Amino acid sequence: MASKWRHERHSGLKEVDFNFGLHPKERPALSALLNQACRVLLMHAGGNLKALYTDEYASRLASYIEAHPGLTHRLLRSDEWAIQTITYRALEMLGYPPVASNRKRRGQ
Repeated sequence: MASKWRHERHSGLKEVDFNFGLHPKERPALSALLNQACRVLLMHAGGNLKALYTDEYASRLASYIEAHPGLTHRLLRSDEWAIQTITYRALEMLGYPPVASNRKRRGQ
């Protein structure tokens, strides 16, 4: 069964309307944050990715996670590695124990 929290792939160039079930008033701000994070992380994925970028977006995402605990599960089910990356980092910043990835590692 396909997840309803999956969206079209983010190319780094166009905006994606990320809908993770938030109130319509909060959704545009979260979507803008995720679009910006995807764009920056995708553009720096070739080796220039600095922890500063991840931490900046993760700290902003952490406020959404604190206000909406159910959002975490939806974000982690996204197909975007950038969204998963900042979600895992936000959870670390909030003091949650490490979460095991549901993706298979290469060679397994």
